[in-house]
Formats: sequence, structure tokens, C-alpha cells
Amino acid sequence: MTGAEALVQQGHKQGKAEGLEQGRIDGKRTSVLKVVRHKFADFSDVVLNEISGIDDLVHLDDLFDQILAAESFDDIDFSKNGK
Repeated sequence: MTGAEALVQQGHKQGKAEGLEQGRIDGKRTSVLKVVRHKFADFSDVVLNEISGIDDLVHLDDLFDQILAAESFDDIDFSKNGK
């Protein structure tokens, strides 16, 4: 294998890994949006846009857990380090 072929192969592997990670983020974001819509009838487009802009899987996981446990929308901390 030439150096160029090795670089191409490495690029494919990196692209695949990044695609898988983005897929996990997109799936979790969809789940967060779905549970927000199901649990709370009154929320603004600002909240939807904020959630749609989150690209951090840990942050989305945290939001998902918070939403499930929340009694009201005010119980959710949308900041990145919220708990």
C-alpha cells in the first residue's frame, strides 16, 4: 500500500467514525425533542431551536434525563452543565 492509499484509507475510517457520532447525536436530539413535545404542551420555538442546535451527546443525554424527571418545564436547566 502506498502512502497515498494509506492516507485515503485513514480518511475513510475517520469519516465513518465522525458519521457514526453524528448519527448518535442526531438520534438523541430527536429523542429529546420528542419527549419535550410529549411531556410539555407549552414551549416556545426558541426552546426547539436551542435543542436543535446542541451537538454534544453528553449534554443531550443530560437534557433527556432532566426532561423525563421534570415536573414542570422550569425544572429543566438547558445550560451545558445543568443538573
